[in-house]
Amino acid sequence: MDTTFWLVALPLEGGSAENTWNTLQQKTSRGRVPFNLPELRVGTLDSLLALSDDLVKVSSLVAGTTQKIRRHIMESASAEGENEVNAELVVDGISAERFLTAFTWDEAKHPARRPLRETMERLQESVAKIEDDFRVKTGDLASAKTQLGALSRKAAGSLATRDLGEIVQDSDLVNTENLTTLCVAVPKYNQKEWLDTYETLAQFVVPRSSKYAKLLFEKLSLINEDGEYALYTVTLFRRVVDAFNTAARENSFQVREFSLDTEAVQAKIAERNDLERDIKERRTSMFQWCQTSYGEAFGAWVHVCAIRLFVESILRYGLPPSFQACVMKPQKRSEKKLRGILANTFGQGASSHWSNSDDDKGEEAFPYVSFSIEI
Repeated sequence: MDTTFWLVALPLEGGSAENTWNTLQQKTSRGRVPFNLPELRVGTLDSLLALSDDLVKVSSLVAGTTQKIRRHIMESASAEGENEVNAELVVDGISAERFLTAFTWDEAKHPARRPLRETMERLQESVAKIEDDFRVKTGDLASAKTQLGALSRKAAGSLATRDLGEIVQDSDLVNTENLTTLCVAVPKYNQKEWLDTYETLAQFVVPRSSKYAKLLFEKLSLINEDGEYALYTVTLFRRVVDAFNTAARENSFQVREFSLDTEAVQAKIAERNDLERDIKERRTSMFQWCQTSYGEAFGAWVHVCAIRLFVESILRYGLPPSFQACVMKPQKRSEKKLRGILANTFGQGASSHWSNSDDDKGEEAFPYVSFSIEI
């Protein structure tokens, strides 16, 4: 189940981060921790305004990739019967929630004094590479599943149409100069009629020769009847096959024409088994890759949000940087109340660079800086 966190920047009360934090603690019950931002490079106001618009787009793209990988992890774990503990989302060796609530800027990868646009672009490029790899891996897995599905459909379905190669075994068949064995799909409701009449559908039908078709390979989970039909064999003289076929059709019995090729059947089974193994290996590899890549993508997402929080806070509250950043975990069904408290308590510190009535970012506007992150 998704857990929503708010990444919030609030104006300083009396120029003091301590005052702001104390007020926040007094006004809200729990579920908030400071969000640690380094002293990032400010640049010019024009550069921040341009960067603000680009950060909205980049944040959306990075979030989308992160959530796609997360969904794949959870769906794969669910398909394998794993619980959420076994599918835990880990970022740099800790849970995603812990990574967010105890966030530390990665100075080694992203020096704080580097231009913010350059840092944003590098984060975007790293996640774009993950997105490309994810698309390729999911495409390859889907292609293998499609191939397996096509082979499985040929070996399944109604006994009136399916490939009989894996059902009928050689001992069921009589093939001599004069005799042959036919396979007949008999409607299940007509089985008694078949057993009572098959010997009379044509001359020279071998008495008591009809029986259930046996499995060609005992290890296969195949049946000689389905929801509609039962499969029988019958032996008769070759010269009366046409007459028998005509009489069978008139009685709603479907004669299936096929020739048994044991090597071809074994080759199909081997191909299907190889595909099943390949899919299982791909799934395992994909699951492991997603767990690693989720950490990379989520870490990049939080760094992008940190830059965005910093930029929006400068534009909102002015220079020098004067805001308190924090992570909040709102309780369910109390979000609206908490929003009201934040707006009433901290909603008076916006600068002229921000307008509550002119939000062109397509997001809900608040009189303080706030973004949502889902884990």
